Amino acid sequence: MALIEARGLKGATFELIAARAGVSRGTVFNYFPNKQSILVAYFARQLDALARRVEKKRAGAGFDALAEIGFLFTELAAFAAAHPELILPISFELLDPNEERSRAAFLALPLVEMFRDALRRAQSAGQVRLDYSSERLARSLANAYFITALQWAAYRQDRSVHEELAVALRLALDGLRV
Repeated sequence: MALIEARGLKGATFELIAARAGVSRGTVFNYFPNKQSILVAYFARQLDALARRVEKKRAGAGFDALAEIGFLFTELAAFAAAHPELILPISFELLDPNEERSRAAFLALPLVEMFRDALRRAQSAGQVRLDYSSERLARSLANAYFITALQWAAYRQDRSVHEELAVALRLALDGLRV
């Protein structure tokens, strides 16, 4: 990741990545069929770490399901702000016209599951509408994140990604609440 961040996705060749990792180019290809899949794997690891932070916060008082969703968006905004150069290639991998690639990226990222867990609790608490499944609502929240982050990274970096995502979440929640 340091190599990709330093040289960009194009400048970080598979040869350089393999050399930095101390493995052969073929070994890199065994795990990552393309450079974007390296980014997706990195983002998946960041989401796993975020899930652990959420678990710790759940143990505390005053962290209901809607607070959890807000926390997730705040943390996701921090990731985007810290790694703006990664947002476009990760988003494009999710939107790749090759169904196999886009599906692999989608399945590698547990964001929908994280939102779904919070939404199930919010539905049980009567905070969120019940006429849609928590799965459908979670996909809508994940879409709100990815599309907003993609737009920000592509042509709105003069604005705060934190503010852009806060607005997207506020609009999404207005449609989710009872």
